[in-house]
Amino acid sequence: MLYVDGMNGVINHNETIQWLYTLIGSKFRLVVKTALKLLLVFVEYSESNAPLLIQAISAVDTKRGVTPWSNIMEILDEKDGVDTELLVYAMTLVNKMAEAEGLETDLNVHAIEIHRDSQHHL
Repeated sequence: MLYVDGMNGVINHNETIQWLYTLIGSKFRLVVKTALKLLLVFVEYSESNAPLLIQAISAVDTKRGVTPWSNIMEILDEKDGVDTELLVYAMTLVNKMAEAEGLETDLNVHAIEIHRDSQHHL
């Protein structure tokens, strides 16, 4: 059950979304999985939340001096010990963001290229 007041608090506090996005870069699988699930709930709650997530991602990755969406790309790029559950959550988040924004992102293109490469390794 979602509490509207709680979600409105998260919507109005972009630092919380930045923190969740940062957790996607954790070395602990359960932390990454939980952060991805929470970001999915956030994006699915309202289409107007997608730009807030983009803003959070840009803020975090700009501070780190890396390419936007780098935490998600690292999950999708992982070749050793592939965790299909994390891949599904990561791609679902990418697709939800693209759907909400009505565009095909560079991240989608990158994910498709990774998928093609993985098919060649099988």
